[in-house]
Formats: sequence, structure tokens, C-alpha cells
Amino acid sequence: MSPLPANDAAPLVLAIGQFDGVHRGHQAIFRTTVESAERFGGTPACLTFQPHVAQLLNPARAPLLLATPEQNQALIAACGIQQIHVFPFTREFAAMGPADFLSLLKMEFPSLAEIVVGENFTFGKDRAGHRGTLPSLAAALGLRAHMVPHVEWDGAPISSTRIRAAVAAGDLPLATFLLGRAFALAGTVVRGRAVGRSLGFPTANVRPDLPIRPAPGIYAARLMLSDGPHPGAAFVPDPADPAQAHFGKVVEIHVPGLARDLYDQQVEIAFTRRLRGHVHFPDAAAASARIAADVQAALAADAEQNP
Repeated sequence: MSPLPANDAAPLVLAIGQFDGVHRGHQAIFRTTVESAERFGGTPACLTFQPHVAQLLNPARAPLLLATPEQNQALIAACGIQQIHVFPFTREFAAMGPADFLSLLKMEFPSLAEIVVGENFTFGKDRAGHRGTLPSLAAALGLRAHMVPHVEWDGAPISSTRIRAAVAAGDLPLATFLLGRAFALAGTVVRGRAVGRSLGFPTANVRPDLPIRPAPGIYAARLMLSDGPHPGAAFVPDPADPAQAHFGKVVEIHVPGLARDLYDQQVEIAFTRRLRGHVHFPDAAAASARIAADVQAALAADAEQNP
């Protein structure tokens, strides 16, 4: 797809990768792509793949994705990329040799002038294409190859794997730092049992599009709607707790003062900070009092994070 119009005759500068979550390392690749396109009067573009490479080749070990394709494409476009191309990743495609892969790119994109990748990028059957072979293979087709160094933090490269671990541990400030923005679950608002409403704290029940979740608990979070962010307190249930089985796969968020009908709308919950784990309350009054305190703590954390 090409969400923004581009001059097809202009030289194409193409970033290639999976780009799950579009974290700060990916953003460096896109900055390089945009800067190179500006130097040569070209068009900055991106090539990514669906499904994720690991989901096809090793589904048992495939990672939980950080973002939906729609989220990723919006984030990529926000980096200044004017064309986003999605190749279907198939076993036939995976069996293609590195030189054949680059030849296919040149055939698909006749104006292709430069390829931009991260330094750990591999391509072709058995990952035979890599930083050592890419420059010469590209040059044989008249293409420039630009490899962008890792963006590191705390002695290691920023990666989707590190961010998944931070999210799973409930360390949302770390995830935010590595992503360059808050981690956000996209999903659809569905009807719940109205338990929160009965306690005086109505919630939007969001069924996320992806299985990834922050660690179970209560979070300062923002409900992202078309008119902007709405801070509140989010609840991530614990699937291992039988007492919480009735919550199913939803994530709930209470936004003070928000009374509109959100059913069936596509929304995002952006997580700021984990406030606490789960507590079992003796009665509804105790639950209501603790929720009230959680909401105030969530609003304070949001104000601190987003002054």
C-alpha cells in the first residue's frame, strides 16, 4: 500500500525489515531513509512482510507482536515514509536466494536506488544474505546499500525482544523509553458485565487485537480516542487466576467523566505505569474505596508523565 502519494519516477530509497513496534532502532532506520531520499531528490519508502517471518518458519517460537499491522503502518508513516509496501511472506519467498531477492526488488521497483537496513538484517534462504554480502550483491544491480548501526541503551541494542520482556514484566516506563512512546494495545470496545459501573466506576471493556499483555495489575493509562487521549486507570486481568476467569481476554479502563457510548469502536489503551498487582477485597465497599484511590494515583502518574 502507498498511504501517501509519491513520484514514481523519483529514485526510491527503500527501508527493509519487519519493524514490529517501530521502536527507536527502527526509527533511526527511517530517519536515514528520509535523509537519503532528500539528498537524492527521491522518495522514502518501506518494505515489510506479513505474516511475521517467525510465524511462518517457526510458529511455536514466534514472538508476540507489539503492534497490529495498522498500528505499525501509522507509526511508519509518522516517521516520514511516503510509501509502505507489504510483501506476503510465503515458503516460496523464504526459499529465494539473496541475489534473487534483490533482483525481485529491482523488478518490482524499477526506480529503486538505495536499500536501507539495520546492521543485523538478513535475507534470502538460510539467511545467506547479511551485512557482509549485501553491499556487493546490491552493487551488482546498481543499488546503494546503507546499513544503520544499532541504537543501544544500557550496553545492548534496542530490540523488539527487549520491549516485549519489559511489557511482560509490567515495566512500562522502560518499554516507553525503548519504543520512544507509550506501549499501546489496539482493540474493540465490547460489552461487559457492568461490575465496574455497579461500584461507581464504569469501564470501557477493550478486547485487544493481539495476545500480548502487560503483567496483570492496575495501570495508569490513557484511552486513545479520535478527540485525543483520556487518562484513567486500566485493569489487566490475570489469566492464571481462576477468580478472574470471567474477565476473559478484555482489558478494562475507567476514565473519570467519560460517559459516551464507545461500543464497537476501535480504540487504543496506552500504558503509562503499573500501580499495583491484584488484590482480593472482602466486599464491594472495600473494592470501591481502593478503586477510587487507584484512579487518583493513575491521574497523578499521568500528569507526572505527561505534564
